[in-house]
Amino acid sequence: MQLGEYLFGKLFHKYSLLGDKRFFNPHDLPIAKDLEDNYPAIRTEVESILAKYEDLAVFQNISPNQAYIVNDTNWRMFFFKVFGMKVKRNQAITPVISSIVNKYSNIVSAYVSVLGPTTYLNPHRGPWSGIIRMHLGVVVPGDKDCVLLVEGEPYYWNEGEVVLFDDTFEHMALNPTDKPRAILFLDILRPLPQPLKFFSWLGTMLSWFTPYAIKGLIEHNQRQKRFFKGS
Repeated sequence: MQLGEYLFGKLFHKYSLLGDKRFFNPHDLPIAKDLEDNYPAIRTEVESILAKYEDLAVFQNISPNQAYIVNDTNWRMFFFKVFGMKVKRNQAITPVISSIVNKYSNIVSAYVSVLGPTTYLNPHRGPWSGIIRMHLGVVVPGDKDCVLLVEGEPYYWNEGEVVLFDDTFEHMALNPTDKPRAILFLDILRPLPQPLKFFSWLGTMLSWFTPYAIKGLIEHNQRQKRFFKGS
């Protein structure tokens, strides 16, 4: 992946159909309107997941090589789609979220991302320029306390609002409140002309065969058993 990013990263940025910048207009992609229009139902589904917060997958266990990013074990995840593959059991209990995620083939991965109380993510960069990142604020405590900083430029999550950004720029996230912050987190293929679009897709799909992805899948499956125990 590092070689591919080195070879294609600059080209993906240069020829991006949304431009080369930190934040994009999220409504240039139709996904944004679907998410915002369905926010009340999405929130209901996410709240049912938050009720089992302690059983959600821990980021450091899914991605131990990136453990430096988070200051504690309170960054938790619940997946609907991973590298283009559906997580069917999770989708079965979240029909609204899943219908939107499955509607768009350019959504590579999708999950609920929960930053626990007083949790922050250290500055880091995404590994692959072939994707861009979309967040829907679902449960956001405080009054402009929970913040995403991309190269120092702040975005304050708002409930029911979508943000779209390039995670290959250095970024960090903070939840200084005493309650969890939950967003719907989407990795989306960067809009590109051909043949760059194909190489972007190929690089993303090859991620399945890395030790990072295999270990993460094993950990996720173990957590699945715990989450659904007694269901």
